[in-house]
Amino acid sequence: MPSERKKLLVVEDSPMMCRMYRIVLAPAYDLVFAADGSEGLDAAAREDGLDLLVVDVNMPRMDGLEFIRRLRGELGMTEVPVLVCSTEAAEGDRALAESAGANGFLPKPWRPEQLKAAVHEQLGEAP
Repeated sequence: MPSERKKLLVVEDSPMMCRMYRIVLAPAYDLVFAADGSEGLDAAAREDGLDLLVVDVNMPRMDGLEFIRRLRGELGMTEVPVLVCSTEAAEGDRALAESAGANGFLPKPWRPEQLKAAVHEQLGEAP
């Protein structure tokens, strides 16, 4: 029987940030982690039923923007929403994320309630 909990793929290279995502989101969601865009593409292709991707921008091997472009193009995953969380938070950075195919943008550092609100918005859930 499939889980009723929604599944999120978090593509983030910082172990500290992964712990923060786990603390804030794991009580309500099933989480899958990938350490960079390359691992993220593998995870996205492998995991069934992803409801949302939470993606950092600055990562080794493949950055978050390239990850999103390839996710949308090569994997054809155009329906799953992508929330970018980044320290690169100038207005131009938000536009770059959107042009790559992101659905939402949350500047780092975020507060737990900001992350929860952004995730709820992307999933179409009531806060």
